[in-house]
Amino acid sequence: MGQLQEKYKHYREPQKFMEAGVYPYFREITGKQGTEVEMGGHKVLMFGSNAYTGLTGDQRIIDAAKKALDQYGSGCAGSRFLNGTLDLHVRLEKEISEFIHKDDCLCFSTGFSVNQGVLAVVVGKDDYIICDDRDHASIVDGRRN
Repeated sequence: MGQLQEKYKHYREPQKFMEAGVYPYFREITGKQGTEVEMGGHKVLMFGSNAYTGLTGDQRIIDAAKKALDQYGSGCAGSRFLNGTLDLHVRLEKEISEFIHKDDCLCFSTGFSVNQGVLAVVVGKDDYIICDDRDHASIVDGRRN
C-alpha cells in the first residue's frame, strides 16, 4: 500500500457527517432550481446556486430551449471559433449590441471562457492582477494568458 493509501486508510470524517445527516455534498434536487428547491421530499432555500437571474425555471426559457433543441440538437459540434457559431449566437449578439448601443458584442458560453478571453485583453503587459488562491480557477488561469 502506498503512503497516501496508508495515511487515509482510516479517514472517516465524511462518513461521520453523513451519519449525522449534515453532509452538504451531492444532495439530490428533484425539480427545477430557483431560490427554493425540492430536496429530500421538502422545499428548502437554495443559497449555493449560480442561477442568479432566476430564469432556470421560467416557462418562457424552457419553451425556447425546447424549440432550440428541436432545431439545433443538444449542442454544437465544435467551439464558436471553428464550427460552433450558430445563427442563434449571432442574433443574440446583435440584440445585445443594439440594446447597449454598441456596434457589436461577443457572448461567451461559460465563465471560464470569459476569463480566458477577456482578462488578457483588458490587462496590459505592464499591468498587475492582484488575486489570491481562493479566486476561481478560471480567473487564475485567465490571468496567466
